[in-house]
Amino acid sequence: MANCPKCGSHLRLIDWRQHCPHCGANIVIYDLQERLMQQADSAEVQYYHFQKKVNRVKASFVGNKFAIMRIFASILPVGPLFLTLIKGNFSSPLTEGFLKINFLGIYDNIESLGSIFGMLGSKVRPDFCFALGFAVFAMSIVLTVLHFALNTLACSPKGKQRNITIDVLILLTTICSAALFAFFASGGAFSGSIGLGAYLYVLAQIVNTVIDFITLHKGIEVKEAECFCGGIPIEEYFKMVDDGMSREEIRQEQYKRLQAAQDEKEEKLAEEERKLKEAEAEEE
Repeated sequence: MANCPKCGSHLRLIDWRQHCPHCGANIVIYDLQERLMQQADSAEVQYYHFQKKVNRVKASFVGNKFAIMRIFASILPVGPLFLTLIKGNFSSPLTEGFLKINFLGIYDNIESLGSIFGMLGSKVRPDFCFALGFAVFAMSIVLTVLHFALNTLACSPKGKQRNITIDVLILLTTICSAALFAFFASGGAFSGSIGLGAYLYVLAQIVNTVIDFITLHKGIEVKEAECFCGGIPIEEYFKMVDDGMSREEIRQEQYKRLQAAQDEKEEKLAEEERKLKEAEAEEE
């Protein structure tokens, strides 16, 4: 159970009545104004921290023209995956015959993935390179999806370092997979070459990472909305707390600011009402 807000005595389960059994204070309405102000302060501080996160996410996507370009550049590599990535003759342990493989072809032959990854232990160099190239290619796709998702955190404190790391890994895995398929994978269970989709995929990933590097270099300004805590600007409120001001002193300043804001609002309403009456008088 809770404690009495006046005397601080612990309330038992049987102390269900409205008044404290120790001091007689009305527990429900005692110091209600102060408790409401404390709840309001807590809510406004939480809103401030939440709004900062929202502002960073918003800036990451539409903070400037480069951030908007980065959205489209991040999904650009998806298109080439549906074109021919590799083409040639396949033999056991892979599906036999002449095939043109793209993302849909990989999905249709997903049961062959076990055979492909099993070739990582092969002593035949082309088979090993084919399996390694496929593994690195799969890693580049996962990194691309991760890169798009983490763009939401690009304006966070460690967002720049994180994006640069992922960009470098995307370039390495993409180029390495294309090189393995093009120069080292043919001659074993696979005999063929890379297709148009592979070239476009490498090009799209280069564009993706270059746009991201430019965006990170230019930087994005995060526009912060002004927040208040009891009529006091939130940064000033935090400074008051850090400077060791008591709750009573802060509360008095809040009441003063809120009253000033209310007086200003009433003056504007009175001025608008006065102008309206003058306009009506002129019309009459």
